Amino acid sequence: MPAPQAKAKSAPALVRGLRVLEMIAAAPTPLNLTAIAAGLGVAMSSAHSICVTLINEGYIARAGDGRFGLTLRVLDLARAKIASYEPADHFHAACDEIQLIRENGATMSVLDGPDVYFIAARNSPQPLGVTFRPGARMPACCTASGRALLAALTDEEVCRLYPQEALPQLTKDHPKHRRELLALLAKARRAGYSTEIKGTRPHMYSYGALVAPPSGRAQAGVAITMYEGDITPAVERQAIEAIRTLAERLARFGDLVG
Repeated sequence: MPAPQAKAKSAPALVRGLRVLEMIAAAPTPLNLTAIAAGLGVAMSSAHSICVTLINEGYIARAGDGRFGLTLRVLDLARAKIASYEPADHFHAACDEIQLIRENGATMSVLDGPDVYFIAARNSPQPLGVTFRPGARMPACCTASGRALLAALTDEEVCRLYPQEALPQLTKDHPKHRRELLALLAKARRAGYSTEIKGTRPHMYSYGALVAPPSGRAQAGVAITMYEGDITPAVERQAIEAIRTLAERLARFGDLVG
């Protein structure tokens, strides 16, 4: 019987540096050195050394109040990864084939905790007041693609993502309470698509669908974005059909996101 392979050793300093980047990225406001040291469970001197290294390498910056934030170099890494995704190519090709989406806009996103992370976008020519960019984040509960992804979870899983009853807000029209979101997700599960009306921008209607290959594992969420003034009952039906078609075509590629 062959001997079991030894687990490769990690580099503790590198691991701590990566943890600092993750902590800063996840924090709602920039972190000071005390918070970083506490989060790592190390002495202030050790945390300071890690932060100085990350500053020297260009990944974080220190503001005048002593707090640390990420730099655009981190975003450049994300953009490089996104640019290599084949799903973006499939997304744009499929959007070109569907007239209603071609004339409006669409997004594709993945779930990252309580947020959606956009990996592809086709912006609408209509005056929606928002430009979607790959690499951007929004609260998943505020977007149609995010709600399509959340609807693939159980209510218990959704509550773990949003432990507070109060939800993030982008506009006054967005549901303010978690119980309202759960009701919307239940409706999305029954209907097979999600909706987001004026919750991202005041004049934007969105309809979302889940991209899931035959294995059934949720891969991504897609949404069509439209201007409020263009919506009629007939157009709404066409939008729902269009976004379902887009999701089905993307699902043919199997595991889109690695």
